[in-house]
Amino acid sequence: MISPRAFSATLTALLGLAASAYADGTVLRAKGCGDKIFVGSDQGYSVLAANGRDAAEDGDRLLGDVDRIGFSSFYIAKTGRRFSATIDERGLGKSAIDQRIAASCRAANAGNLASGQVERAPGCGNKIFVNTDRGYAVMERLAGGLVYVGDTLSGDFNKAGRATIKDRQTGAELTVFVDDFQLPKSAAERKIAASCH
Repeated sequence: MISPRAFSATLTALLGLAASAYADGTVLRAKGCGDKIFVGSDQGYSVLAANGRDAAEDGDRLLGDVDRIGFSSFYIAKTGRRFSATIDERGLGKSAIDQRIAASCRAANAGNLASGQVERAPGCGNKIFVNTDRGYAVMERLAGGLVYVGDTLSGDFNKAGRATIKDRQTGAELTVFVDDFQLPKSAAERKIAASCH
C-alpha cells in the first residue's frame, strides 16, 4: 500500500511534468506576415502557419502547445477567439526567428513606401520633384547627396513631413521634408515654374 505522502509526491511530480510539457506562448509578430505567426515561449521560438489571416495580433498570449510540431488549436483569452495552426518549426533561437520574420513579413511602414523618378531638381534650389504612380511629390532636401533628372527615389514620401529616401542609382540616402504629395501633373508644373529657373 502506498502512503498518502508518497502518493502526494508522485501526483505532484506527474502534474509538474504535464504542466511543463504544455507550452503556451506569446505572439512576437503576426501583423503583415500573411498566415504566419511567430511565437516565443520558454522553449524558444516557433513558427505557426494559421488557417487564415489575422488569426492573432502582435503581443497576444496563446494558450495551446506552441512547442509541438504538427496541427494544434489555440485560444486567445484576451479576445476569446480560437484558431487552428500548424507548427512548422520550434525551438528556434532569436537570430533564426528574426531571419524568418524578415523573410515573411512586410516592414511596418511598407504601405507608405513609394517609388518614382526625379523630373526636376537642378536649378530648383533644394526642391526635388518626383513623378510616382500616385502623382507628384514635392520634397525639400535637408541632408544628403544630389539627385539628378531620371534618378529613381524610394521611401516614405506618401505623406507630408520629414522622411528618409534612397537614390537607387547612387545608393545614397537623403533626408527630405515632403512639402506635397499625390499632386496632379498640372499642380506639379505650377510648383516647378514657381521654384525652378
